[in-house]
Amino acid sequence: MATRSQYNISIIEAVDALSSIADLEFDRDTGIVQKHEVVLEDEKIDYKTVHWLHERDAPSTMHLVKEIFRVILHYLKQFYKKEYGYLTDPRTVEGIKTIMVLVGEAAKKLDKYTILFKEAKSKSVTQFKEYRQLQDFYLSKIDRKIDEGILSKWILGLSLGWQKETNIALTGTKTESEAFTEVRHVFVDLETVKKDSEYELFFIRKDDGSRFFSPRLLRNIKLVCDFGSYFGSRPEIDPLESIKIWHDRILHACGRNMIRSLGPQMQQFYHDMCKHRGNELIIIVNKAMMALLLSSHAHNLLRHNPNKTCGEYFEDFQYFLREAMHNREYQRWLAYPPEKNHFGNDVMDMIHLLDRGVFVTLQGMQEMIPVISGLVKQASQTQSKEHLDEITVSKSLWSRMTSDYAAMTKLLKHHPNGPLIKVLDILEEHSYHVFDPLMQHNVPNQLYDISFNEKRINLIRMPAPILQEVINKAAIDEEFKGFLRANNKRGFKHLLFNLQDKTSWRECARSSAVEDLQNQDEFKKSLAVVTLATDTDFYHQLAPYNQNNHAVNFMDQFKEHILGEDTGFYFPEAIDRKALSKFIDKTFETIHRIFFSSKNVLVRESRTDFIEIFYLLLQLKIVEWLNPDSFSFTCKDGIDIGESYGAGLFAFLKLINHREWTESDWEYFNFMLYGPALIIRERIMLPEKFNRMASAIRAIENAQREFGVNNFADIIKEGFLEYKSPVLSAELLYPKSA
Repeated sequence: MATRSQYNISIIEAVDALSSIADLEFDRDTGIVQKHEVVLEDEKIDYKTVHWLHERDAPSTMHLVKEIFRVILHYLKQFYKKEYGYLTDPRTVEGIKTIMVLVGEAAKKLDKYTILFKEAKSKSVTQFKEYRQLQDFYLSKIDRKIDEGILSKWILGLSLGWQKETNIALTGTKTESEAFTEVRHVFVDLETVKKDSEYELFFIRKDDGSRFFSPRLLRNIKLVCDFGSYFGSRPEIDPLESIKIWHDRILHACGRNMIRSLGPQMQQFYHDMCKHRGNELIIIVNKAMMALLLSSHAHNLLRHNPNKTCGEYFEDFQYFLREAMHNREYQRWLAYPPEKNHFGNDVMDMIHLLDRGVFVTLQGMQEMIPVISGLVKQASQTQSKEHLDEITVSKSLWSRMTSDYAAMTKLLKHHPNGPLIKVLDILEEHSYHVFDPLMQHNVPNQLYDISFNEKRINLIRMPAPILQEVINKAAIDEEFKGFLRANNKRGFKHLLFNLQDKTSWRECARSSAVEDLQNQDEFKKSLAVVTLATDTDFYHQLAPYNQNNHAVNFMDQFKEHILGEDTGFYFPEAIDRKALSKFIDKTFETIHRIFFSSKNVLVRESRTDFIEIFYLLLQLKIVEWLNPDSFSFTCKDGIDIGESYGAGLFAFLKLINHREWTESDWEYFNFMLYGPALIIRERIMLPEKFNRMASAIRAIENAQREFGVNNFADIIKEGFLEYKSPVLSAELLYPKSA
């Protein structure tokens, strides 16, 4: 058995060994590394080659690992003692942080090497005394001393340097302009990664097949992670520590929703299909339904420590449903429908019924209403009594929601780098080959219904129903097509407000795929798509529009953009252009008069509020025009832009109709604001989206106070006579006890 004295290694050898361990690949079934070895470079001592193939090597492996940790700890102590002043030097920081990244990576890999722990008291490398001593010294003496501001600038410099190297490599074969065109899409903005606004680029390739990220960038991402949190030594309580349990509860509820929606049709399907058990497609559909049933059983909840959880079973259901829709027989029956009494019709109907259920029956996310309410209350405890009293007295929606948002932002600092860690998990699992939100833990959910003229129209929170592997190409999910086919059979229509930026290279392909879908003969009656620009220079009132304060000029430009061809807007043929133009003119005049007192000059904030208020009114008018059975505010993931419009419409209808806000309303409103982002991305709604919505709500409340609360609803109804239905007075219906 190898002893400690045998492993008298240098810091360079220790780091090389860590790198080798971090790159090991384990057999999933045996936990044993195949065809790997760690070589410590010393020609005189042959036992410094450690093989990882047999159980007999486990003791020497364990001693080597412990010795590596001792060597690194000794190195850090000596460095701290003699060269403390260099802790702010970027290259020094890089070296130390890289070493600690490798320590963490090696520990995670070795934890899979179960043979290592057969004779040890510890069940994890992180329980080794040597590992704990190393991390304690690093966290207490070094990590807190590093200037993160300098580190961020340094990493940004690395990214820019990498881009410069790419440009140099291109020179000689292309012009500077052409070279910039090729590299401008490279995903190197670290702040964007941390903000989590463009994480989809980790899934998507450029049109030349290369990635939007580089190995160097991935290492840099790890370097800016909070290693205190990574090593599990933070004293604060993580507010999202139970997020895996929450997610499992959500998918369990989704499974129950789906089973309930199938009702007797499920039993009838099994009765009719028993004669065709050997059919391949029926076998796949049966697997999907069995997974659905298992996901709906409470004894499979994660908190009960089952062999397989409700969430995993629901993901199996999604996998089998998609497999069924790619089955050759399904595709054949789509192209050549079976005869009237053929069993294939029943199979197709069941598949499409399952597809429809995924989009219109799921309320699993509502399981988070009490959880979100608890988090908001926990966050509000950090606010002063005077501040809370002021909010109570003002009774302002805007002040309460912004106060809660600030408190939630502070609370979530105890869950640092949630989105960053999610990105790293995705990359480590090698599950970044396609952007497919529906299959990446982002299932749709019902938000609420708006009811008028004795009709209930369901608002669905849903991500873009697409698969995207390459930045310039995108395809529609088969599940969404199945949902539309189910709508066709029932005479239903879905209205999709596409809030992706079709003027951007990032979202152009997805927008085009969604818009083109409604033009296919099969879906013309079941789908309508309206695209609204939500990320253009005009929308944000940036240059060259930032200095255009004159109200009339602003409204003229706004109308030109709405009716323009290349400005980010799209309206289907079912919407008459003359009627749209007339609506724009009348609504602009009314918004300007009611909400902005017909001022000749509108500052930038007023102009962005004007845009938001008009969008809300336009959305309701389009609902009136197209009379859908369901609609959605769909951005790439339904988390920030889409959810801000869903919550904004909820608040808007309550404010303009002077409806009381109950505590139940507040809880549901907070659920819409925080639930999807917390569960799917482990963060809160992006501040620029929240602030934009909150500012518009403040403008509405200011007008309400100016005219008087009791008169405001009547003024709204009198001002917007172009609505032919009571859509502005629509009732809001949502599950209050989800």
